[in-house]
Amino acid sequence: MTHTMWWLYELFYVLGLIAYLPKAFLKKRLPHPGWRMRLGRYPKELLVTLNDKPSLWVHAVSVGEVQAASSLLPLLANAYPQYPLVVSSITPGGFALARKEVNPPRTAIYFPLDLHGCIVRSFAAFHPRVLLLMESELWPRVLSLAQAHHIPVIVVNGRISPRTFRRCRILHPLFRTFSSRVELFLMQSQRDAERLLELGVDSKKVRVTGNLKWDASAKSRPTKEEIQKASDQLKLQGIEPLLVAGSTHRGEEQALLKAFREIRSQLPALRCILAPRHLERLDEVEALAKREGFCVQRSSKVSSPVWDVALVDRFGELSRYYALSSVAFVGGSLIPHGGQNPLEPASLGRPVIFGHSMHNFAEIAHQLVSYRAARQLSDGENLTEALRLLILDPGSAESMGKRALELTQRFGGAAHRTFEALHPYL
Repeated sequence: MTHTMWWLYELFYVLGLIAYLPKAFLKKRLPHPGWRMRLGRYPKELLVTLNDKPSLWVHAVSVGEVQAASSLLPLLANAYPQYPLVVSSITPGGFALARKEVNPPRTAIYFPLDLHGCIVRSFAAFHPRVLLLMESELWPRVLSLAQAHHIPVIVVNGRISPRTFRRCRILHPLFRTFSSRVELFLMQSQRDAERLLELGVDSKKVRVTGNLKWDASAKSRPTKEEIQKASDQLKLQGIEPLLVAGSTHRGEEQALLKAFREIRSQLPALRCILAPRHLERLDEVEALAKREGFCVQRSSKVSSPVWDVALVDRFGELSRYYALSSVAFVGGSLIPHGGQNPLEPASLGRPVIFGHSMHNFAEIAHQLVSYRAARQLSDGENLTEALRLLILDPGSAESMGKRALELTQRFGGAAHRTFEALHPYL
């Protein structure tokens, strides 16, 4: 791209940011303390900790990508202790989780905006020996400047969803230009690899190493003590049937609460734990549940064992509640969002249900359903009946959970395959 084209790109990028600001403030996504980091300006104590050493930079955009990276990070840190491990994210949730996964000199930061000055300042601060981009985070300015600074860029746990594939075909010349600046694509599945090849990526740059989320799901299982603490926090007696709905989005809670009400007519002891994907929606979801007549409490502030619906109000605790569930529902799937990660409950041996929209986890969803380790609703299928069948039949639910656990164990090993593929570049 010419200097003029880059100038136009950055102009439209800034205009897009300005247009986004009102929505961000309305949804309480701004302000947050990471914005100085996004401008490439980092705390002095962080830079002192790094001491101008070359770093291994892993970028994981949000919570799901940080969770996937968590299975690879210890391998990198143990094999290359001389290089600080920098983990970046874009969302507050991803940043909070990254801070739990890394400690100085391995450090968590916010990823810079895709603007020349922000990126150059970040490269100067962290001197990346390599930049690992999780899944599909291909920012044009980052790729261009990494190449100019002789920083190898490798896509890790890569995937190409059908929607992304269609867009890339439309913008084929641009995609080929930017993808040529990537040294290596380590893809989740053969299907993802084939889509890259169809888009013109050199076959020598493409490998299938598997999905890190299988390994991460096993690694992130809560301990018995953590599960018991979660149970005590909710003042459970250990015998109540529990419907746990994780990572829900607007438009899903209403359907879940309706199903919950109908099933309770047959099973009055049933309780529901809701974990909205975005914590800024807690007030909205709480008001919705109260309008439906339910007694609602937030998970960190349960004051009485008498409640119908509990809202998970902290990041990083959902797996503990999944572990307590009789049946787990995975959100982002009843609406055209593409689904959230179903492996979190599956790896705990819980029966899983999700909706028809799972293109973000298409391969995993297909594997779980094919092995009868999960149930996927077809478009328009009744959510209440699907949940009722499992909640009222503990034997079937237990069998489904066991199959989910078996499958999690079968598909492990992606972290080690990925690490071996990265070794020549480190």
